[in-house]
Amino acid sequence: MIGVAIDPSLSNTCLTAFEFFDDRLIVIDSVTITTQKNPNKKIRAASDLIERCVDLYRGSKQFIDRWNPQIIFAETPSGSQSASGMKNYGVSCFLLASLPDRCLEVTPHEVKMASVGKKNASKKEMIEWAYEQHPEAPWLIRNDFPLMKQEHMADSIGVMYAGMRTKEFEWLSKATSS
Repeated sequence: MIGVAIDPSLSNTCLTAFEFFDDRLIVIDSVTITTQKNPNKKIRAASDLIERCVDLYRGSKQFIDRWNPQIIFAETPSGSQSASGMKNYGVSCFLLASLPDRCLEVTPHEVKMASVGKKNASKKEMIEWAYEQHPEAPWLIRNDFPLMKQEHMADSIGVMYAGMRTKEFEWLSKATSS
């Protein structure tokens, strides 16, 4: 079975494809779609945001179409404390809603608990855990360790593990194996 895990955000959305082999997961591909605010002050803020959303949607849909997954896991955003955070929250939710198939949703808390086992795991701990579990993933390495900017791939790998703990995944697994 092929699956895709998504760690969405306005600036860095990571999608990771994986394949289930019995009780083992193999990462087969990963892409991080990066968008940046346009520095040109003559462009309307809303127009810039729409363009960034289009980039996220097209990149995400292209990745999903390439792998044609039987299941999609996604980390859903949790509460925000600012207008900028709320904008990211809205973009993430809309991106997930616009995908061709519904996602099995997990929370950031579930992702950290399913991976590192601590609700307040650091970025470095998440990367260390993901690299140890999946050295086959397309990591960019420096000094025998993945670059810190690969936190998004580490998070999407954590999303896979959290998604596999959900009741929905358990039901789906039983339905497809019978």
